[in-house]
Amino acid sequence: MSSQLLRACVVAAADAVEAARDELCRLDAAAGDGDHGLTMALAARAVRQALADPQDESDHEVLVKMALAMASVGGASGPIYTSGLLAVATKLDELPPGPMTAVKMLALGEAAENAISAIGHAKPGDKTILDALHPAVEALRRGQDLAAAAKAARAGAEASAEMVATIGRASRLGERSRGLPDPGATSLALILESVHTAAARDDQQLAGDEVGLA
Repeated sequence: MSSQLLRACVVAAADAVEAARDELCRLDAAAGDGDHGLTMALAARAVRQALADPQDESDHEVLVKMALAMASVGGASGPIYTSGLLAVATKLDELPPGPMTAVKMLALGEAAENAISAIGHAKPGDKTILDALHPAVEALRRGQDLAAAAKAARAGAEASAEMVATIGRASRLGERSRGLPDPGATSLALILESVHTAAARDDQQLAGDEVGLA
């Protein structure tokens, strides 16, 4: 993936998150403090600003800039995304150069999931961002493409509506936390859908063992 395409994916994700601000706040208000949409919108603007000056940067450098921008936002989402992005940046440097293959995409997804799980002391089923991320990673593990991973993330986010929160502020509600999807899982699903759309729009058709975008 070129840094130009990565930037296009970031812009698409930022647009989608900002557009969904009110809906994300509505979901968060049911079990949290209702600011998830605001936090993610602030994060989107911070990331935009960090990448506002186009430079000849590697994907690693772009990801680190994004991570630092997320760290400046704070809240619950800031550290989670910072940890995930830094893990992806580190793993990317360990992978061989060349096109983004399915094997590479899986390695990056696993790195993000492991980092986020560690910092949040969470696992799939706890009604967190992992309930969207884990299904996406599992889709990649099965050899499916980016479109399928984004679809799996959305299905996972929707399924979180029937889960009982065991992590964070929502956990205090117990059974009353059922009924609405987790806002963190919902925003991640939105981001992955946006990344897929932007990548497909770029018409980067990858063959063989490379990640399919259709």
